[in-house]
Amino acid sequence: METHESFRAMDTDIDVFIETPDAAPPASFIGARLLFEQQEERFSRFRPQSMLCRLNDGEVIDHPWFARAVSMAIDAFELTGGMFNPMVLPALQQAGYSGTFAEVATGGVLESQRVPDPKKVLRINGLAVELLAGQMDLGGIVKGWTADLAVEQLAEAHGNAFVNAGGDIRSVGSDGKEDLGWAMDVALPGDTGPAWAGRLRGGIATSTILKRRWTTADGGEAHHLIDPGTGMPSESPFVQVTARADACWLAEVWAKAVLIGGHETLERARRADVPVLAFDAAGTKTAAGKW
Repeated sequence: METHESFRAMDTDIDVFIETPDAAPPASFIGARLLFEQQEERFSRFRPQSMLCRLNDGEVIDHPWFARAVSMAIDAFELTGGMFNPMVLPALQQAGYSGTFAEVATGGVLESQRVPDPKKVLRINGLAVELLAGQMDLGGIVKGWTADLAVEQLAEAHGNAFVNAGGDIRSVGSDGKEDLGWAMDVALPGDTGPAWAGRLRGGIATSTILKRRWTTADGGEAHHLIDPGTGMPSESPFVQVTARADACWLAEVWAKAVLIGGHETLERARRADVPVLAFDAAGTKTAAGKW
């Protein structure tokens, strides 16, 4: 029997499904809700008392979950050849994304700036993290990681679980209709039909520049994906990228990296055996790996 619950967290919609032989207990989703709230409290750049904001303000953060997230971000930087870079926050704010997206209307300036190498400005000593320069944003990678954690937590109790955190998706087990994963699809850019449909067991994430866009102070257009090479919104040939991996956080960073880095980063994903579906503005598809 499939049971579903939705809620808001991390400035997006969270959808949680479990498949059980009988009716799910009433409190089945409390743990997932609490996990997302705790992670948002730790890592949100919009909560002044979060660990992330305190780090960006110069405090040394000594916490196992925070150290783990920062280590993951550095790993992602290396895996993607620097296309995923958590140090883009000043560039993102300069471009106009300085509040939650609901608060972003117009504003910002598109000017190139240097984005630091996270390996040079982040110091991890045991569980203590220190930021030597710049400011960090961990929003996307933490959202994917939290989907992983939530599914693993739910699977311990129920065996079969599926979490969709605003396009960052992780599943374990199956939906009960077949043994192999959960049925799902990925929409084409503009939501004009399915780009892919199949059964998922593991992680999948989609990133796009067609949403979270705004008008800058001089009338230009900006979006939320910053190219670390320029410190400005990326100008990749792709407008939407989907990636698959065993863990959702890995799928999330690869989808974002390919969307920013274009064909060169897509080839890097291919060499890393990461399945990728990329679409340009005309709807032309470029694929890597087995789908």
